[in-house]
Amino acid sequence: MNPFRFGAIVEGEHFTDRRQEIKELISDIESGQNVVLISPRRYGKSSLVNKALAGMEVKAIRLDLEIISDEIDLANAYVKKALALSPFEKLKTFLKTLKIQPAMEYNPATSEMNISFSPEAANKTAIIAESLELPEIIARKQNKRVVVVFDEFQEIRRISPDLEKKMRGVFQTHQNVSYIFIGSQESMIRDIFQEKKNPFYKFGRQKVLGGIPENEMEAFVLKRFASAGMDAAGIVKDILAFTGCHPYYTQQLCHEIYIAREKRPLRRELIKEAVGNIVTQHNADYKRWWNGLDNTERKIVIGLAAGGSSVTSQQFIQKYGIKTASTSGSASGRLIDKGIIARTDKNGYGIEDPFWKEWIILNRN
Repeated sequence: MNPFRFGAIVEGEHFTDRRQEIKELISDIESGQNVVLISPRRYGKSSLVNKALAGMEVKAIRLDLEIISDEIDLANAYVKKALALSPFEKLKTFLKTLKIQPAMEYNPATSEMNISFSPEAANKTAIIAESLELPEIIARKQNKRVVVVFDEFQEIRRISPDLEKKMRGVFQTHQNVSYIFIGSQESMIRDIFQEKKNPFYKFGRQKVLGGIPENEMEAFVLKRFASAGMDAAGIVKDILAFTGCHPYYTQQLCHEIYIAREKRPLRRELIKEAVGNIVTQHNADYKRWWNGLDNTERKIVIGLAAGGSSVTSQQFIQKYGIKTASTSGSASGRLIDKGIIARTDKNGYGIEDPFWKEWIILNRN
């Protein structure tokens, strides 16, 4: 069995150690502190939250706002998730707390109760407000703290322009519910929680989830290979040099190395072979990403792939034929929102996916 996993929330022995972050998150939840967790995609935010919650005596609701279409869809998903915290026989008791009653239908195939509000409902504001109250009601009645986790919380602005105000108005009264807001678009999340004009201003403790220290990632890689009877001491530093210790891409590369090894000892040429395999597997995706960029965005990723980092410096914009520093800065913001590049420090940027970076290099040589 391959000792490395990626592409889904990882748990147990497959989770890359983040002991300090887990300890801090547990402490925040226990003290009733709301948390805003920020990092680029695939940094392990969701896995971190799951790991922390797994060791706690709390009930949890998890909602991915990327798959929510509008306010009624949010209410439906929220009520369903909230009521799933309770035994089946208590459903009607909690539903009676709602002034606007949803439709209920039992699904014998899944043994689930489908609960939904009508998309044509007249008073959507009341439906949203009552739906958002359910976790607090359940927490009080069951005398147990509830934790609500919102994935990709910046999507709130796409769902409805005034949803922030509605949510804050409800959440600020809750004493038995802790909220965790996960976001991958840093500029938008910071605007939601750091701008005084916005409803969620300073509503939670903000934490930026950074990369995993090289020594911890190195220990993890060696341990996982050793669990399969393999010694990776000779290649582990080269693996991490390529992935930048990014947890997702490190697991992806190691997963492919394990497949490609064919009982061979782990040597450096295996890394090049595995990288080539991944680039080939995702060639169609990388072409689509490239075709989705405008000319300025392409110039920026070409420059970053070639080793540049300060995209607004005079040297960078002259070398890659970008009109102005402002033009480059605006395009970089769009690339960050698309999840293509990420900040490496205050003034520097880098391509998020090292395999796409490799694809760009190969196709320009």
